This record gives sequence, structure tokens and C-alpha cells, in this order.
Amino acid sequence: MSFIHDLSEKVRNGEPIPAPIAALLTAATPVQRAGMWLRLRGSRERVDARVISFGNITAGGTGKTPAVIERVQQELAAGHKVAVLTRGYGAKITGLDPLVVPGEDAASMWQSVGDEPALIAQRAPTVVIAKSADRVASAREAIKQFGCDMLILDDGFQYVRLERDENIVVIDATNPFGNGRLVPRGILREPVSALARATQVILTRCGAMDDMDSMDGMDAGLAEALRRYCPNAPVRRTRHAPDSLWRVADGEATSLEELRGQRVTAVCAIGNPDGFYRTLEELGAVVVERRGFRDHAVVPPEALAADGMVVTTEKDAVRMTDAPENVLALGVALRDVGEG
Repeated sequence: MSFIHDLSEKVRNGEPIPAPIAALLTAATPVQRAGMWLRLRGSRERVDARVISFGNITAGGTGKTPAVIERVQQELAAGHKVAVLTRGYGAKITGLDPLVVPGEDAASMWQSVGDEPALIAQRAPTVVIAKSADRVASAREAIKQFGCDMLILDDGFQYVRLERDENIVVIDATNPFGNGRLVPRGILREPVSALARATQVILTRCGAMDDMDSMDGMDAGLAEALRRYCPNAPVRRTRHAPDSLWRVADGEATSLEELRGQRVTAVCAIGNPDGFYRTLEELGAVVVERRGFRDHAVVPPEALAADGMVVTTEKDAVRMTDAPENVLALGVALRDVGEG
């Protein structure tokens, strides 16, 4: 594990770090605040489609992608022509900006559109994927080229330049605000008061908390923040439910029951690896080794070498080629707390 990855994990988990490094990270915070201050005071642009933003106030790992997939599938089922607007984090520069492609093409184009958009397209092949740092431009191209009338702005809470009709913020109930500090010293992209912009809050990983049927059952700081900053925004309590298990080499599906009692090696490169490991254990797997890499990294082939079953996430699986036969991908879907 690299020093940077190790340090970022400590920051994410609120663990102690050496004082000199903590001081340097804290000193960098004003840069983060200044950039967002300027964006919030810039002009807004409206496009000729309904815009629904999904985003976080923390850096990575909230489990946002299943929420995006769920809404994309719902809007497609309702008859809308849907595009996902993405920055395409980790994607290579193609020379086409914006790059707008139908989902059936994007599903195999993770290097060009990014791993999360490719996964979204895999789950919803009739969606349009529009990648650009300028998401106003990509929105207009999706409307022009494909007649899209519904735009999902992925990771858009801080992309305030594009006016939106819904502003959904996704929060990990098990680690809502980290150590309460802004990046890079903490995981907050903005102060908690930014929740005032939210029109809806989706709490994820509530299944890992006790007594999540009431506001009093959640983390005290989270409950207070929701009451104070967005008292009128509906709060949805969800969990990540495993819904598929398939062999990466050929896509062949198998039963989730195959994990029960199995000794497995867990491999992932995601924002919150602990959530993945915990899900495997809840399915009855015995996780004998955990191999984690930085978010969006390509898992090296040697990390997949192990005796017995190797399990990865479906986001990691879209980046893999020539995976061994014993490598399986675990798919998850968003479920409301109490829903089967």
C-alpha cells in the first residue's frame, strides 16, 4: 500500500496522523474553500431538460453509484430519454470533449468514460453517457444528439454552474462527516452547512447501524446537521443489498449462496473498502485476506492471484481483462431499510 493511499485511509477513518503532516494538510484547506466560494458565486445555466443531481459533501465512498443506477432505471422505465453527465474521473483524454455515447457502447469504454459511468451503462444499456469537465456543454450535446429530456448529473453537488431541479445528497450513515474537517485534512468537500442546498438526502449503509427507524437512532452529529440545515428535505434510509454474483471472465451468474462458508480473498479499489468487506462477511463468506487499492485504480493482475475464491466489486470488474476463472464480482443495489 502506498504512503498516499495509507494516509488518505487514515484521514477517511479519522485516525491519528503525524503532526507535521496534519499541519500541512490543514494549511491547504483555504485553497479548497476559496475554490468553492468562487463557484457558488458564479452564474447558473439552465438547459432544456430536467436535471437531477446526485452528489456528496464528502470525498468518495458514500455508495452513490447504486443510487444513480436506481434513478436512471426508474426514469428509463417511465419513458424518458436519459443521459448521465459525468466528469469521467480516471478516464483517458480522448480528444472529444464532450464525449457523448449510447450506453451500449459506453459499457465497454471504461477507459474513455470512466469506470462508474461504464458500470451505469452496463446496468442500463439504453442510457446515454456524456463525459466532459464542462457538464453544461455535455448536457447540451446529449440533448442535441440524442434528444435527452432527463439528465442525471453524477457527482454534481459541487458543480453548481448547471442549474438543477433536484439536488440529492448521498451520505454514508456509518461515517457521515469523517473528522469534521475539510479536505485535505478531512473528507468534507464543503462545510456541513452546505446541506442547506439539498432537496433530498439519501442515507446509505443504514443496515450497518442500529435502530435506524428514527432520527434518534442515527449518529448524533448527522441528526443534528439534518435538523439544522435541511429540515424540509426528505430523508431516505437505505442499505446496499447484494443482488448478483458473477464470474468476471465470462459473465456467468452464480448464486450468492455460493459465498456462504467460503474462504475468500477480497480485492477492491473503491472509496470505502470496509463496506465491501463487511457485505461479504454478512453473506457468510470468511474473508481470509483483504487487498485494497486507491479508489478508481486498476487492480494489478498479481492481486487476483490466490487459492480459492477471489471476490471483487462490479466497479472493479469493468476495469479487468483476462481475469482468472476464480474471480467473481459482487453486484449491489440500493434498498430501503426494512425492504427485503
